[in-house]
Amino acid sequence: MGKIAIIDDNLFFRKITFHLLKKTGVTEDNILMFENGKEAFEYIIKNIKNKNLLPELILLDLNMPIVTGWKFLSLFRIVNEKHNYNPQIYILTSSVDHKDISRAKSIHEVNGYLIKPIKTNDLNDLLKKSELKINVPE
Repeated sequence: MGKIAIIDDNLFFRKITFHLLKKTGVTEDNILMFENGKEAFEYIIKNIKNKNLLPELILLDLNMPIVTGWKFLSLFRIVNEKHNYNPQIYILTSSVDHKDISRAKSIHEVNGYLIKPIKTNDLNDLLKKSELKINVPE
C-alpha cells in the first residue's frame, strides 16, 4: 500500500484527516504527517533514494508558516525533475479564492483541488481516482 502525506499546519485538521483516512482503510503506518512544507520537503530529500518511504499521494495545504504550499510545490518541482519522483498531489485548503484555484490548476504536478472541510466520501473518491494500491470500500 502506498504512503499518504498530510502537509498542514493545523494540528486539528491533520488529526481529522488522519482518522478519515483510517476510516477508508489506510493503515496508520502508511500515513505521514507534516506541520509545514519545510518538514515534508526535508523528509522527501532525506528519503529520495528509498521510494518505499516516500508518499505516493500528498494532501497539501497552501497557507502555512515557514514554507507555504506554493513554495513546497516550487521546491518539489526541482526534486521531481532531478529524481523522477511523481506522487499525486492534491491541494487541500480552506481557500476558495479563484486565483488560488486557477494557480493550482496551472501547476502540472497538482492533480486536484479540494476545499476543507472534507468528509470520508471525499477521501474515498480521491483514493479511487488515484492509482494507489489501496483497498477502498465501494
